[in-house]
Amino acid sequence: MQDNLEQDFLASINDRISRYLELDFIQVVPKTHFAPITIECILLYRDGYFFACIALCQAVAEALLRFICERNDRGSKGFVKFETNIRKLRELKDKIPLDWIETLERVWENRNDYHHLNPDVSTQKEKLREIAKDKIVALLDIESKVFAFEWIDGAIKRTHPEYWLETDSGHLNSYLRFEL
Repeated sequence: MQDNLEQDFLASINDRISRYLELDFIQVVPKTHFAPITIECILLYRDGYFFACIALCQAVAEALLRFICERNDRGSKGFVKFETNIRKLRELKDKIPLDWIETLERVWENRNDYHHLNPDVSTQKEKLREIAKDKIVALLDIESKVFAFEWIDGAIKRTHPEYWLETDSGHLNSYLRFEL
């Protein structure tokens, strides 16, 4: 068993490295309930678990959308449909860039096919890889826009401070991703 696992790992290492290097992600994000899950999306893509990557990216996009709505006083308690929250963001057209909404919708596209394991969803590995790459790249793109920052004298200057959580003492409550 161990030999088989080692052989599988060694046979796939170059592909894993290649897929990992395809991704560009920010190293610091606010410590939200979904921040560590984005890392799992990256690892699923890296390791070739494309179907799971697609489904998890869509779940994170839903959580991120809900978070954006809540931070803009557009949130509701309990379950709210993705489409309802998108509509709420569209109402904030002067505050929320259209490309944020379009990127979230790109991740969400065909969500029910993956969530419900619909039988007509492709199981071809290359097709799934293409879709998974599109979803993870879009998710990382929207995350980098919402949580954009720059380093100023060793400190973080937030582009959109309303999406960053602070402690009672005024410090940023952040999640570091310097290396996976």
